[in-house]
Amino acid sequence: MLDTSLLYTVGLIFLVTLVGSYFRSRRKDPCLDSFEGFHVTIERTDNKVVWGVMEIESTGLELIYRDDVQDSKHIESSYILYGEEYKDIQVIYRFVDQLTPENRRRREKDIRRSFHPGVIERSKRGLRKFIGTASESINEVVGVLVGRAKKPAGRYINDESEKSLYRLSENLIGHAGGVFDPLLERFIGQKMVVEVMEGDEIHEHVGIFKNYSPDFIEVLDVQFPQKQTVPVGPDGCDNDGCLQVIVDAGKLTATNTDWQPVLIQSIHIAGEEKLLNVVVDGGESVEVFIDGPLQDAVLHVRMVRELDMIVPRTRSLVRHRAERFKKEMLTDIIFDVGVLLNANRQPVEQERRLRAALEKNSKDALAAANLGSILLLKKEYTEAAHWLEHCLDMRYSLPDNGRRAEMELRELKRKQGRTGAVSSFPPAETNPLTLPQRNGH
Repeated sequence: MLDTSLLYTVGLIFLVTLVGSYFRSRRKDPCLDSFEGFHVTIERTDNKVVWGVMEIESTGLELIYRDDVQDSKHIESSYILYGEEYKDIQVIYRFVDQLTPENRRRREKDIRRSFHPGVIERSKRGLRKFIGTASESINEVVGVLVGRAKKPAGRYINDESEKSLYRLSENLIGHAGGVFDPLLERFIGQKMVVEVMEGDEIHEHVGIFKNYSPDFIEVLDVQFPQKQTVPVGPDGCDNDGCLQVIVDAGKLTATNTDWQPVLIQSIHIAGEEKLLNVVVDGGESVEVFIDGPLQDAVLHVRMVRELDMIVPRTRSLVRHRAERFKKEMLTDIIFDVGVLLNANRQPVEQERRLRAALEKNSKDALAAANLGSILLLKKEYTEAAHWLEHCLDMRYSLPDNGRRAEMELRELKRKQGRTGAVSSFPPAETNPLTLPQRNGH
């Protein structure tokens, strides 16, 4: 005779699996979900950059290209990123100035719903807060109910059925409540400073904190210093962007035609990198003298773009309020030097060359400025201040008349005034950056 308890167990497991599968298929990360249908750019930690219209599923995302791409072997029209690959994301950003009128309206509607929710939205968020906060207690209640139900129905609810009921409750509670952090809830809709791990460095970005999830944080209206390369030939470049470059008799003249400042970090010539670290303000020009021919030279620059960004929580922290920051401070943070996490061969070699140059010529203002920048990156503040002040004594020998050195000196003073704000990130190779447990960037 067929065991009735076995039938009930199989039926219950089937029900739990069906309901759990449904909820898992419906679950989407709320931060990623707000970018769905928008054209976004994903920058990976391996420096690979892809872009397209983002479509989200519970197990990953797809970027659909606007135009098909032909490579050496095939034609592709999209890029798929699986959920387990989210850890390889450096940042996802959406350029505000490139949104269509329709998408601008969608973005504004989403912002209003997030920052000024109606009764239904407030009720849903309140329910998620309650379940997220009380999830452990709710699971205990389920355990009590199962125990009470098992006594009169012991022939139907066996040990395997009991485990299945527990799994069902965890699926339902986890989906409905998600993860709730009462500290981060206080900052939604406010201007905040977010620390982001970029390679072996930590950089600060200022924006309006919109949302968080176990895996990501979402920040709006960020003035982001986007990395770009500008090829330079013997006569300059035909760059159609805001930075125009002319070369004449070993003198490189860079003109910024935009209103936002541009940071020229370095120039790469014949396998060698020369640090420049020069700020070109909007509508202004700087002149840099380069030794040797500019054959296949490349400028590494950072250009300011306004964007919304999503960053993995393993690579980011919401660190400070920024509502009271002065405009000058916000401008400095756009091009912050950052903090070096680990010993890095490149800064060590650059530091060695700069010290040698200063031993040869103590009035080399550019070498003093760049050495101060590297020491600031390494948190050697006392010596960094010495070299930055030294180069400012010769400010008119610098291409930007000391504009960048002044920014770095202000940054140094801010960091000296903090207590541990830039030292809480552990080395990436030994302990990936994480927030408290509720955070699971």
